[in-house]
Amino acid sequence: MRIIVLLCLLLAARNVAAQTCTQGLGDPIVNITFGEGRNFGGPLTWVKQLQYQDSDCPNDGYYTIESHSDGCFGPTWYDIHHDHTGDPNGNFMLINASYQPSVFYYQTIDGLCGSTSYQFAAWVYNVGIRTNQIRPNISFSILQTDGTVLNSGNTGDIPGGIRDNWKQYAFYFTTPPGVNSVVLKMTNNAPGGLGNDLAIDDITFRTAGSSVTLSSPGYSSDSIQVCDYGQAGLVFNAVVENCYPSQQLQWQESVDSGHQWRDIAGQVAANLSRGATAAGRFEYRLVVAQSGNIGISSCEVTSSPMVVDVVPLPMPAVTISSAPATLCFGLPASFTAAPVDGGKSPDYQWLVNGLPAGVDSSGFTTTSLVNGDAVQCIMQSDAFCVLQPMAASNVLTEPVVPIPVTGVVVDASATAVCKDSVVKFLAVAMNGGDAPSYQWMVNEKAVGGDSTLFTTAALSDGDVVTCVMTGSLTCSQPVGADPAVKMTVYPLPTIALDSVVIIPGGSAERLQPVVTGDLRKTVWAPGLWLDDSLVLAPLASPRVTTTYQLYVETVNGCRALASERVEVYYPLRMPAAFTPDGDGRNDVFRVPPMTPVVIRSLAVYNREGLRMFYTEETGMGWDGRFNGRAQPAGTYVWSVVFVNPVTNRVEERKGTVVLVR
Repeated sequence: MRIIVLLCLLLAARNVAAQTCTQGLGDPIVNITFGEGRNFGGPLTWVKQLQYQDSDCPNDGYYTIESHSDGCFGPTWYDIHHDHTGDPNGNFMLINASYQPSVFYYQTIDGLCGSTSYQFAAWVYNVGIRTNQIRPNISFSILQTDGTVLNSGNTGDIPGGIRDNWKQYAFYFTTPPGVNSVVLKMTNNAPGGLGNDLAIDDITFRTAGSSVTLSSPGYSSDSIQVCDYGQAGLVFNAVVENCYPSQQLQWQESVDSGHQWRDIAGQVAANLSRGATAAGRFEYRLVVAQSGNIGISSCEVTSSPMVVDVVPLPMPAVTISSAPATLCFGLPASFTAAPVDGGKSPDYQWLVNGLPAGVDSSGFTTTSLVNGDAVQCIMQSDAFCVLQPMAASNVLTEPVVPIPVTGVVVDASATAVCKDSVVKFLAVAMNGGDAPSYQWMVNEKAVGGDSTLFTTAALSDGDVVTCVMTGSLTCSQPVGADPAVKMTVYPLPTIALDSVVIIPGGSAERLQPVVTGDLRKTVWAPGLWLDDSLVLAPLASPRVTTTYQLYVETVNGCRALASERVEVYYPLRMPAAFTPDGDGRNDVFRVPPMTPVVIRSLAVYNREGLRMFYTEETGMGWDGRFNGRAQPAGTYVWSVVFVNPVTNRVEERKGTVVLVR
């Protein structure tokens, strides 16, 4: 429909220089902005021979509606971050042209007037980056419904290789007498492929005709402010270009910011006298058309509006409030002035007991108030049309409460402790009221919760512990404990011991711990098989594997405990015989349990070399059977592979054992 026409004109039209009788424009008959929001708009009914694609980057022969396009087709398309107006949320139409030149728009527009000029315009952007890419080239034709060509034009090659190069193309034509409908036909002459890709925005179709300029004596702009009392009438003068054999004029008024316009009865001359009105915002414009067409919106041109703001009589007033709600002696008390009809930059004068105080500001802060002081503010308005600019605020006379004397002391369970010690701190408030609050601090950093008790085991030497108490009495202020508690934290002694020591049976090993700290006491337990359990490095000669614990204590009373296991190893000695008779004694041939070795394998063979038994588990042995059958008495050969705990090497022993029945 009319939308179509607009689009065609926009693409096809060249940027035409101003010409006589086309400078005045009417309200848009068609106004396509493509809306807002990144929701890909949807297909357009008036688009021909292109398909809609819901995508940031449409393919050849497709178009989309979107607010920005990023990263399309590598280094061949510019990223588009906003529409023609610069709005990042405003949509535009993005076209990836067909491979073959084609008609992509064809639409009939009705309701026009004969012998009337019209403008089609649109903003076009060649999105191609490279200057050697195919350039869009749009031609358009305006036809009567019987196919007669009324006018045609061509954009020529639309320049590319320029970022954000939105450019408006406009086309003007005049309908023949009696022609009320036209057909718009748009053709993309350039082929698709590498280039011929473009964006379109803000398509308009409107009446073109006489230029109309408005002015008002005594005012330099088209925006006028007047007061709603004693105002003189306003006069609007129009200079109208003579473009019609016979033209008509009509003044219009809008009271809703130009959304709707109504004719002002009888006002059909080039001048308009406006009488006084109540306060409000009013807009005025002059409509011009060929005689007989006035009142037909699709056949008129309009002036830019004159805006009249009738300002109501200001009634300056000011109210002050204070913060905090309770004023405390010696602490900042802030007052804020809330003006009514104060204008853009009102002046303020604060008063305390009727005497000037503070600065020219809507806020006033003081620490000098005493009980009974009266605070007030005088405001001078600079509002437009103000007659009585001075206004006095309410008077605030609020109690000023003295700050209570409070305090807090901290009692520590200990001030010199070992590193792992738990220390308890108790805060005792003085004049704190019924519900004081507490904040514990370690080295000026907040710790713990709102409690009189603070317990910790994470202190370091030199840490300073204190408590900040805020009483619940009116105007109580935070107060820290005096004095703070400075901690002495002694380090714990450390003990480094071998976790396991292996010695042959009958030998001795000196236990040699590495200990830090100034020791006053060392004790080994148990003391069995030690030459002296009270020395740091005793000589140990245990007969069996034994775990010894070392306890040490520093001169500051800090303690540590560590342990070391001494494993006693006896040489591997296998039994010479065994009697698997089920009496519970010597029934199984195995490595003796008291021998501290790790068995890798134990195998038993008969004299023919047949393996009777095999295991890789320590503690397992042969019960004299093979495949469930008891084997005859006699001599058998064994082999043991084990880890020697003294040398930590894998060794093998072989021998014979007698099975006795």
